[in-house]
Amino acid sequence: MKIKKKLRSFRCTDSLYSAMEEAANKEEMSMNEWLLTAARYQLKNGVSDEGVDVEQLEGIAKANAMSKLTAAIERTQKIFEKTSKELGIDIKPRQ
Repeated sequence: MKIKKKLRSFRCTDSLYSAMEEAANKEEMSMNEWLLTAARYQLKNGVSDEGVDVEQLEGIAKANAMSKLTAAIERTQKIFEKTSKELGIDIKPRQ
């Protein structure tokens, strides 16, 4: 299942951005790749040596995606039920 991504932005000084561009070029990465890698590293290791379990965050994102999918399936089922009643068709959910 593909996790939805959104475009985000942040503010920083020109000198900080230039330093990040230079670091990304040095690593032969796009700025996006470099920023994501740096963020994951920082989350894992933490600013004050107390990191976050990045695998846990990915699990939470997948659980949220599954919850949204389940809600969409339930909405679709309700539409099928309503339409079948209007058409006089008896549908039974599969077990």
